[in-house]
Order: sequence, then structure tokens, then C-alpha cells
Amino acid sequence: MSLASPQRSPHFSPPPLSTTHSILSSPRANDKQLRSADYEDWENLKELFARAAERYDADDIPEALPLLRAVIRECHRFLLDHPDPSVVYADPLHHRSSRSPDAITPTEERLNRDWGMDTDPSPTPSWSSNHRRRATELPTAFHAIFGITLFLMGNLVAQDPAVVLPGEPDAPSTYWLAALDVFETGENLPSRTGGAAFDMAEDWRMAIVWGRTLVCLADEKISYNMKRAKAQAVASGQPAGEYCYLPSGSSFSMSEPQWPPSSPFHAIAQFRPPVTRRMSLYSASAHDIMVLAMDQFSRGIFHMPHPQYAASHNPSFIHTPGSGGAPAHTSGYFSAAAASHYPSPSPDGPSPPAPAPTFSRPKELFTIASEVLGVAERLPSAAQRHYWASWADSVFNQMKNEADMDAWRRPILCARGRCWLVRGSAPVEDMEPALEAGDADVLHSPEAEDAREGLAMAISFFERAKAQRPPDGDATTGTGAGGQGEGAGDDVSPLLAEALLVLANLTADENKREELYVRAQTEAGDDMPLGLDGPPGGEDDAMDVT
Repeated sequence: MSLASPQRSPHFSPPPLSTTHSILSSPRANDKQLRSADYEDWENLKELFARAAERYDADDIPEALPLLRAVIRECHRFLLDHPDPSVVYADPLHHRSSRSPDAITPTEERLNRDWGMDTDPSPTPSWSSNHRRRATELPTAFHAIFGITLFLMGNLVAQDPAVVLPGEPDAPSTYWLAALDVFETGENLPSRTGGAAFDMAEDWRMAIVWGRTLVCLADEKISYNMKRAKAQAVASGQPAGEYCYLPSGSSFSMSEPQWPPSSPFHAIAQFRPPVTRRMSLYSASAHDIMVLAMDQFSRGIFHMPHPQYAASHNPSFIHTPGSGGAPAHTSGYFSAAAASHYPSPSPDGPSPPAPAPTFSRPKELFTIASEVLGVAERLPSAAQRHYWASWADSVFNQMKNEADMDAWRRPILCARGRCWLVRGSAPVEDMEPALEAGDADVLHSPEAEDAREGLAMAISFFERAKAQRPPDGDATTGTGAGGQGEGAGDDVSPLLAEALLVLANLTADENKREELYVRAQTEAGDDMPLGLDGPPGGEDDAMDVT
């Protein structure tokens, strides 16, 4: 079922969408009865989150912002009432430390259950079986909703800091760090660390967004350090383009801000584990943060369902005892009231036969790899750029076995071309001094050969992408607000021209080199002159394109 048409609880009234309600507003300001959050409130929270995610993915920022703020305020209310909100919706039988029979179990039912007797138990369902059928949520469902909402809010603040209201944090890292604290808290719930956690499914959505949050922090660290290094270069009288990159700076402080008691960030800090991510991430490099993100991605991708296989073959599905063997399709933070907030890439694809949650594994993989590639292209180290571009390419390559290639072929070709362009250009950084000095022997080195092979692969992918006509109304050109889907539907000629130009600079044969220069200029067009006219010394300027 699409998020556009969620099933509404008869007692649910949508919150007002006035943008004047800050996330710092008291969650109990309009609740005169001061009642504790209960299961009905949990169902309403899931529906509210589904509406917020749907508006976010539709790039409807004016609608998404107040909904996201409402989710944060409601999550804050849950935390004030329940330090472990899973007690509201999780099956208490999962938390039992003893597996001995209950004293109140009827004799016939106990004999039939424990000894396989042929006695006919009472047809009246017991309380525990009813409760079991109701409980289909993972214990981390609340923390997944809360953390993902903070992640989305941080993305919107990163795009436009003007969206914050008075008193709200205006730094996106504040929301991302809070999301990491929420994920850590959910991961360390007693139900997750206790002995009964072995038979629980992994919350793969939380792991995926956990990794994406770390990628956002790595990208912000790169931007902050580049800006600071350029400012220092200008202050010392050096050209802005000649700066020394300092990889360990951070836009946020190591110490936690002093939040007022009414702030949701105060509640997050109160219930999180003692050792916070803020301290370790402050001095970590962007590469170090990406390594942490890869760990979460690996866990999330492994447990991500494969829709083309039976539910019993999906590691993220479990069979709940007493539920008739049906897989727990709502084991994440979505219930039957809402579906996944990642739509299918093909607008012409068939509609699902039943109102089950829609899910696109290729969409998830494309989002992850695109965001990692966006950071890989900006890393200061050539070796790190090569490493993370290779990682992203492996994820894009995996999609060919899982995606409808008629819908995804061109986006994948474009993305893999970008990956190989980064991989092929990475060795050029070390060869550049020798090339500038006129040392042609470096063109015969193994590094130069590897670079040429990588660039040739990039050119092949870009040319194949150009031959693919993007379908009308292509839905694969983006990944929602804050996504990194660029390059999927845009003209690849500038990227193809760049790959041809760098390959020409690494080609020893003069005739082949000139041929590549002509092709590069043709792809670039008259509006983007490459400065290829003139003596061979102009090649030094051409190298700046990398």
C-alpha cells in the first residue's frame, strides 16, 4: 500500500501543519490530561511518520517540515513517558528470562504444548496468543522512527538552514549526531542485548539509515575542512587553490551542548549510552567515518529482503510462533498502516496485487551507492577516492542481478561510469609532477596502465549510457529529498569529455592522443572550450580537470 493513502485510525486526528510549532515546543502543551503514551498513540505515530516520509520523498518541503517536527515532538513525549518505548508495542514474551511454563497455564494446554498429548485444548484463544498476534514490531521500531526523522530533518537543514525556527539548531550535524545517539540507544535496549534476542530479526532499515547518517557527517567534514583550509590559505597570502587540507577538523564541538530540559535533544542525551559517538567522530577523518558507515550498510544490505525470493529465504523475515507461520512483514518501523517510503523506480511497473508494503531493493542499493560515490569524488586522498569508488561500483554492479534493467540500465551505466572515472583518475595525482616536468617515462609505468584501463572502462560506460534513451517520466534520476541520484538522467557528455581528456593526457602515442583530444572537445561542445589549441604545453592546464 502506498504512503499516499494510509489507513487512518478512527481516533487519529492529524496534527496542525502550522510551521510555528517548533520541535522545542513542549509535547504536552495541548494534552490537559497528561496521559501516558499508549499503543493507540504508537499506531498514530507510525501513521504520522509515514505521512512525513511520503511528503519528504515527494520533495514537498512545506508539508514535510511540520510533519517531521510533529513526529519529533511525539517521539519526545514517548521518551518522557517510557525510557524504553518498546514496552508499549513489543511482545513481553520476548523479554521473559525464564522459559518454564506459566503457573496459570491450563493443564490440558500445558500437556499438549510440553508433551505433545492428543488432548484437545480449549478453543478459546488465550491472552498470550492474542497478544502475540498483535505484536509484530521489532523492539527498535521506535528508535528507527525517531532516528530516521532526525536524519531527514538534518538533510533539510543542510539544504536550506533558513527552514529552522527560532530556538531550533541550525547545524545539520546536530540532528545527525542526535540520530546516531538514538540508533545507539535502540541497539542497546535490554531486549536487544538479552539472551532472547537471538531469534529477533535485524532492523535493516535502521542500519541503512544509520550508515547514510554517517555518510552525511563524512561529507560535511570534507566541506568544512576544505572551507577552513582555503580560508587559511587566503589569510596567509596564498592562492585559494593552493591549500593544505586538514582532514580531522569538525564543524561540531566535542562537548555536548547544554540543552534545556524541555528539548528533545536533552531527552536523547539522557537515555543514550554513556560513551557517545560525538567524541569519537570529532577527531575522525572522513575516511574513518565511511568505514563505520560501511559496517552498517553491510548489515543492512545483508538483512534487506529479496522480494523475488520466498519469505523463508529472507534473513530479515522471521516466523513468529503462534502466528500461523506467516512472515513478520511489519517487523520494521512500518505497519499495515503504511508502506515503504522508497518508491519503485519504474513508473510503468505493475501495481502490487495486495496492499502489502511496497519495497524496492534496487532503489535502496542505488541510494546507498550514490551517496557513497558522492563522498568518494570529494575525498582528498587519491587512494581513498579509489577505494570508495570501487565499493560503490560493487553495489551498482550488484543491481544488475536484482533490478529491472529496462528501467535501471541507464542510471546504472551512468553511475558506474562515474565510479570508473574516479578510479582511473586517482593515480594521476601521483604522476602529475613527473608529467609537468616532461618525464614521458611515467606513461609506461604500471600505474599509468591501470589508470588508462580505468578511464577506458569509464568511457565505455558513458558511451553505452548515451545510447540509452531515458524513459519518459524517469523516476530513477533522484533518491528523494537529500538524495544523491544525480547523473542518472543528466547529459553524460561533460563526464565523457573529462574521461577522454584525462586519458589523452596519459597516452604516449601522439596520434591517439590527438584523436582523444578531438573526441573530448566534441563531447564538451563549443560552450565548454578545453583549451586544446596551441603547443603541447597546454596539456598541463588540461590536467586540472581531475
